[in-house]
Amino acid sequence: MSKRVPSVIIKKKSIIPINKEAIKAICIDDFALKKRQNYGTLMIDLKNGRVIDLIESRERKDVAIWLSLFPNIQFVSRDGSPAYAAAIRQAHPDAHHISDRFHLIKRLIDALTLCMQNTVAGRIIIPLTKGQHAMNELLVHTPSRRTKILLVKSLASEGRTLQDIRSQTKFSLQTIRKYMNMREEDIPEDAADQRGREHQEAIRKVMEKAEEVRSMHKKGYSTRKIVDKTGYTHKTITNYLASDFNPINGQYGVRRPGKLSPFRNEVLTLRTKGTTYKEIHAFIRQKGYTGSEAAIRQFIAKEKRLGRDFKKEASTDATEVIERKWLIKLLYKPLNKVKDISFEQVENSIQQYPLIGTLLDLIWDFKKILKSGKKEILHTWIAETESLELAELKSFLNGMKKDIKAVENACTLPYSNGLAEGSVNKLKTIKRIMYDRNSFALLRNKLLLLEVRKFN
Repeated sequence: MSKRVPSVIIKKKSIIPINKEAIKAICIDDFALKKRQNYGTLMIDLKNGRVIDLIESRERKDVAIWLSLFPNIQFVSRDGSPAYAAAIRQAHPDAHHISDRFHLIKRLIDALTLCMQNTVAGRIIIPLTKGQHAMNELLVHTPSRRTKILLVKSLASEGRTLQDIRSQTKFSLQTIRKYMNMREEDIPEDAADQRGREHQEAIRKVMEKAEEVRSMHKKGYSTRKIVDKTGYTHKTITNYLASDFNPINGQYGVRRPGKLSPFRNEVLTLRTKGTTYKEIHAFIRQKGYTGSEAAIRQFIAKEKRLGRDFKKEASTDATEVIERKWLIKLLYKPLNKVKDISFEQVENSIQQYPLIGTLLDLIWDFKKILKSGKKEILHTWIAETESLELAELKSFLNGMKKDIKAVENACTLPYSNGLAEGSVNKLKTIKRIMYDRNSFALLRNKLLLLEVRKFN
């Protein structure tokens, strides 16, 4: 007795002929017809990436009957859905299940992220690293171009990547490449900063005036006559003629008392550590500061212009802050792709929280296992992970053990659900073009027609 085909599978005869007996390796995935309400299932031929068919359901019973219409299926790639797993076993008991590697990695990263959030502080205080020392030099001083070039060359000589140097110096990649490729003979010499040059020029002009007055005085000119000749005031001429005359203004470099005076050392200490102006303002307001954030910026700018080494004046602790979110990024990307943190900073963070190193090893070892083609080392990884007794990983490990054959096949077979994810995006585009007003039968035929044009 032949199986009854549910109405969700075929509403009317398809205009696209499908050779169902030729299909042997497929991947299936669900897609939303109406988000959180109605879903369908898409089937892709893993041999050529072509969309074979789609139905208006993702229920186990409907999917099982639909799959049974393709009698020679041997390999099925899928996500971790229990409904799909049961449907495949019902329709094709001897077919090989393949768990999708992307979904496995995503589930593991979600579990590791939760574990890190539950055990690692949001901000980790570590000893100041060498790279951050260089960054602090840029924060608290106005370096010359020569200093910037030598800093970039020094970081490059240590084997730092472009992104790492960028995160340390905040220079653009174009500037970093330019500085790295600059020859020694082309590196400019140090020059006084603009404020210093202006100060020296002002002193020179004052001394010229003083020499002019002194020269006239030596020739016998009276003070009154010098006033008439030069236009300077009587007091100015008296100052120029004084034996202890100093061309530097008496107010130059003098600190004037103000609202920031009681918090001076704390402001310098915080800024030396790289604390933002907003954070400094919030911190000292709690201690009674009533001024503005702009005043703090002006204060730091003046210290830079005067060239003071206020790192020595500030009572600094040689520490820096590492954000937990930077470490979580390492679950997704290798260290050389994360610009916020350096190798030395990661090492220092692991010394405080050894679990961070363990979690990073877990995810990267798992990724290698999925590419290794050796299912034996998968069981070793599972045993070692279970021995850690991390509550956040318990659900993930239980799910893997229940579906262990599919996970083993993910390590040894080249198939995945990547083709299905791309086809679902294509389906969404078609729905948008049709303003989501099409019937399912029209949507199905439109997608399959596009596939015919693509592969013929």
